[in-house]
Amino acid sequence: MKSIGLQLAPLVATDMLRFHVSRPTAQGLEMHLAMIHELVLDYRPQVVVVDSITSLLSMGSVSEVTSMIVRLVDFFKMNGITAVMTALIPTGEETETTGVNVSSLVDTWLTLRNGEIKGVRARALSVVKARGMGHSNQLHEFVMSKKGVELKSDAWSRKYA
Repeated sequence: MKSIGLQLAPLVATDMLRFHVSRPTAQGLEMHLAMIHELVLDYRPQVVVVDSITSLLSMGSVSEVTSMIVRLVDFFKMNGITAVMTALIPTGEETETTGVNVSSLVDTWLTLRNGEIKGVRARALSVVKARGMGHSNQLHEFVMSKKGVELKSDAWSRKYA
């Protein structure tokens, strides 16, 4: 994260930030769920990032993974924890689905896209859903640099149309 201006090492050193890495195939869905419960109850974070929920599909069927994610989201909500979950969607597929049927559980849904338009490689952000708040319905370009992540004020569609 240093390459985009985020210094995480001091947060890790002071135990303000923890990482836990576990391959989806290392254990079953139930063990992943139990391990997350244990880690969360031990650390008591305010925010948990699960990257990527679609990787869980290598461990079970869509209905099994959906069930696990529903229980996980419920656990986070019961403990007052904000959950941030990522889902990888193959290029060219519908971007308003995760493949694990959890759209009704989320309050805010953002999509990040990579694209090439008129010979320019660019990234775009859009808000698919934001419960209880107004939001833009346009794609917005964003860049990652040594200064951090910057959302451009002009809409992707105006710049690359």
